[in-house]
Amino acid sequence: MLNPEILKAIATRNEAVVKKQFEKLGYLVRRLDRNAKGKRPDFDISRRIDRPEMLCEVKTVFSQGFLRDQGAHVSTLDEKLIGTFEHKIDLREISDKLANAVQQRKALVEDVSSYADLPFLVAFFFDPFADVLDAFPDTFEAEVSGILTIKNDVPRTNAFEKLSEEQQEQILRTQSAAGLPPESKNFALVRNKAASRPVPTDFQYQCLTR
Repeated sequence: MLNPEILKAIATRNEAVVKKQFEKLGYLVRRLDRNAKGKRPDFDISRRIDRPEMLCEVKTVFSQGFLRDQGAHVSTLDEKLIGTFEHKIDLREISDKLANAVQQRKALVEDVSSYADLPFLVAFFFDPFADVLDAFPDTFEAEVSGILTIKNDVPRTNAFEKLSEEQQEQILRTQSAAGLPPESKNFALVRNKAASRPVPTDFQYQCLTR
């Protein structure tokens, strides 16, 4: 089974990663106050503290479902998952978390109407067995402007793939990344074609887009 304390710690860490990534891009990130039920997106995002530009909620998908024959979640976090298995791709977890995020936004807007016109981003993190975002359509909840994920070392990977086989083998053999771009993190953005409020263009330009 999945340990709730571990899940909570991972979710908290993921929120910090998103906050740091926005700050790296020059944005101010403010955690939103939460009521007793916790119905709030995580952050508002701005260039100026008195002028929010976007809202952002962070979601983590820990499992791609449950295998009844094993009594285990399809997750690297479940020690009961063993051996090989077959499991159909299930997009419902992403859809459910988007719907939950929309409800959090709705609760916020009901209390603070000035947030109503802001684009709303949902940042996702996935367990390796649960990352099915590539199969998710680019038309979804209209209140969600786009889905964010974080990609590691994309410029470095692209540069490595352009090298000859001999050069690649040498790098792998020596474990030396000399001549390649430095390690990096980038937001990857799935823009919602059905969004009521599109993602700001200046932010899009700072993301890898699908």
